[in-house]
Amino acid sequence: MKCFLRSMNEFKFACPWCRQHMMCDMSQRGTVMQCPTCFHKVGAPMAPSPDAKYILTGTRIEEKKSAGKSDAGGDAADAKKKFPGAILAGVIVLALAAGAAYFFLGKKPVHPEANTVWQSSDIGNVGAAGAFSLVNGLFTVSGSGADIWGQADSFHFVFQALHGDGTLTARVLTVKNTDAWAKAGVMFRESLEANSAYALALVTPASGIAFQQRDHPGASVSEVLHVPNQAAPCWLRLARQGNTFTASSSVNGTSWTTMGSATIPMGSQAYAGLAVCSHNDKTLCQAQFDNVPFKVVSNATPAPAPPVVTPPVVTPPVAAPPANDTNWTMNLAEVATPNTPAVGRIHGLDFRVERAALQNGTLTLRAGSTGSTEFGVLIIFTGAQPEGLARKTINVSPEAEKAAPVQLRWKDNTGAQRKNFNSGYALRLEFGALANNRMPGTIYLCTPDPEKSYLMGTFTAAVSKPKPKAPATTTPAPKK
Repeated sequence: MKCFLRSMNEFKFACPWCRQHMMCDMSQRGTVMQCPTCFHKVGAPMAPSPDAKYILTGTRIEEKKSAGKSDAGGDAADAKKKFPGAILAGVIVLALAAGAAYFFLGKKPVHPEANTVWQSSDIGNVGAAGAFSLVNGLFTVSGSGADIWGQADSFHFVFQALHGDGTLTARVLTVKNTDAWAKAGVMFRESLEANSAYALALVTPASGIAFQQRDHPGASVSEVLHVPNQAAPCWLRLARQGNTFTASSSVNGTSWTTMGSATIPMGSQAYAGLAVCSHNDKTLCQAQFDNVPFKVVSNATPAPAPPVVTPPVVTPPVAAPPANDTNWTMNLAEVATPNTPAVGRIHGLDFRVERAALQNGTLTLRAGSTGSTEFGVLIIFTGAQPEGLARKTINVSPEAEKAAPVQLRWKDNTGAQRKNFNSGYALRLEFGALANNRMPGTIYLCTPDPEKSYLMGTFTAAVSKPKPKAPATTTPAPKK
C-alpha cells in the first residue's frame, strides 16, 4: 500500500476493514484510531521514513468484552484511576475521526446503509438533498442537481468503494420525467469531488440512452455514444479493466450490446454505484433499480449476466403521469415510437406487453401468457384479414369521426374493469410483413381517460385465422 506524505508529520494509511485511506501524524503512530468510513477501530502503523515508498496497512483491532470481577475493592480503585484516561482517549479518537471525515469527505453528507456496503452522498452543489432506500433488492434513489456534464457535476450517488477492476450491472426500472435529460445509470468515479474523472452508462426519460466520460479531474465531459428512442426499463452494465471502461446495454438482461469503451487514467481506489440527476435543480428525480449485486464484482472480467426476473402480471398501483409527461401526447406529429418492447400505463398501472395476438380482426396486446385477458389493450378491426393489415400504417387522430374501437382492460380491488373508446384517441400502428403466422409491428397509443393511459413500443403478434364454418345442414321437408 502506498504511503502519501502530506508534510513531515502527516501521512495516510489504509484501513484493513474497508480499504479506505486514513490520515494521521507522527504523534499518532502506533495508536488506536477509528475509521471515518466503516467506524472500526484501527491500529495506526509506525510512520515511514521520508524516502519510504510503501508501508503496511493499519492493524485490525478486535473489540472484546472484559471479564467482570466480583471484588469491589482493588478493582474499583483501579477503575477510578483509569476512568479519566479512558474518557480522554475516547475524546481524542472521536476528534481524529471527525477531522478525518472532514478532510476526506469535504463536508458532504455520507449515509451508510445499515447492514450493507452501500453509502450515499450528494455530489457537487444540489438544490435539494437526495436520498435512497434499499428494500428487498429494490433501490429507490432520489436526486436533484443541474447535470452530470461540463467540468463539474451535481447529482446523488449511491456507491461503494472498489479497489482495482470490477463490473457493475443494474436494471433501471423507472426514471421520473423531471426533464427530458434527467439521468439514471451506473457509474465508476475516481472521487466524490464534483469535478472527478468518471465513466457513466445512463438512461433518460425522453432522450434515449448514452455512455459519457470525463477523462481527468476538471476536464469537459465527452459523449462516447448516444442512442435515442430507448427508455426504461432497460439493463445497463459498466466494466473496468485497468484504465479501460466499457459500457453495455440490454433490453432483457440476456442479449447485450456494447455501447463503447473509453480510456480514463483513474486511480485503483475508486467508487462504483448508481447515479441519479434530475437535470432540474431543486426538483428531485426518483429512479428505481433492481438486479444490483450486493457487492460490486471485483475482477478483471465482466460479470455473467444476472438472471432475468419475470415481472408480475399485475403491478402495484402507481401515480398517474404528470400533465407534461412526454410519454403521453395526443399530437401524432410529435410521436417517435421507441424501438423497444412495448410498455406503458393502463388506468394508472404500469403495463408491459408479454403476448400479442391477431385473431378475427382483433389485435390483443396483453400482460401474461395464459388465461383470459385481464390486463391489456384490444384494437378491433372488424372483418379485417391478416393479409389486409400486413405492411399497413394506421393513423388515428383525436379528431377522427370514425375509428376502430379500442378497449382497455385492467383489474383492481373491485375486480376486472373495461373502458371503451370509439374515437377521441391518438394511434399510430404500423404492421410489418406476415410470415410464418407471425406479424411484427410498432404502436403508439394515447387515450383521453383522466389517468392518461398510453402504450408505445414494438411487438410481434401471433396470427390465427378463423376456423371455416361448417356448412349448414338442411332438414328435408316432411312428406305430405
